[in-house]
Amino acid sequence: MTPAWVETLGLPMDPNELLKLVTLTFGRSLPTLFLNPFLGGQMVPAQVKMGTAAAFAVLLLPQLLSAPGYALHTAPFGWLMAKELVIGLTLGFLSSIVFWSFATAGRLIDTQRGANMAETMVYQMKERTSFLGQLYLQVAIVVFLLLNGHHLFIRGYVHSFELLPVWTFPSFSMGPEPILNELIGLTGNLFVVALQLAAPAVIALFLTDVAFGILNRAAPQVNVFNLSQPVKMGLGLLLSIWTLSMLLGQFEVHLAQMVRDLDRFLEYLQR
Repeated sequence: MTPAWVETLGLPMDPNELLKLVTLTFGRSLPTLFLNPFLGGQMVPAQVKMGTAAAFAVLLLPQLLSAPGYALHTAPFGWLMAKELVIGLTLGFLSSIVFWSFATAGRLIDTQRGANMAETMVYQMKERTSFLGQLYLQVAIVVFLLLNGHHLFIRGYVHSFELLPVWTFPSFSMGPEPILNELIGLTGNLFVVALQLAAPAVIALFLTDVAFGILNRAAPQVNVFNLSQPVKMGLGLLLSIWTLSMLLGQFEVHLAQMVRDLDRFLEYLQR
């Protein structure tokens, strides 16, 4: 029963239990906010992240309190917090794969055209990437927001508390192997998607190298290396901009796949 003095303060439950519930919600929210580039990633100040996580906790509190089984939980708090951190990290990782794929595609093109030595900082991830990698990543984030992808993500994030409340553990009735295989497959798919996105420009630049190689065999006195560099630079940049509209269409496909991957991961935890 709720003590009388707690009811006098207007609190819905014992303050200690309320603090535990809010802290567990923080444990799932903070890693997700920290990893997602479309939510600012590591560029957002810690105070803003904490405030956003607190807002999520306040908004989700009525739902968490009304869910069945809350009053019956007996799991140790430390294990619950570890579980929430792992879920938050996994949700942030799964929702970031599509953006990493676009950044990797841009880096592959820059590597093929010989411009990967010039790097710039991606402040959302605190990492360095090439100029086309930066361009592809920022365009992907803008398109994601224009398509209201953040609404889908927040909806899935809230739904995760319904499928797996903070005070319960995954049953793992099928064992952890399906989840591990799924995560490994999605990580490998990052490189597959990056190769698919960069394929038009990479293939064209490869054929350019072949053409200059033939020219070098026909006229060894010509300095093919110095001639090919500006050609590959310009051609790679033009092809990247020309195929950008196609990449935006592919981004919608991969965005829908990202949402399905999140749902499938949560379903594995529920089983």
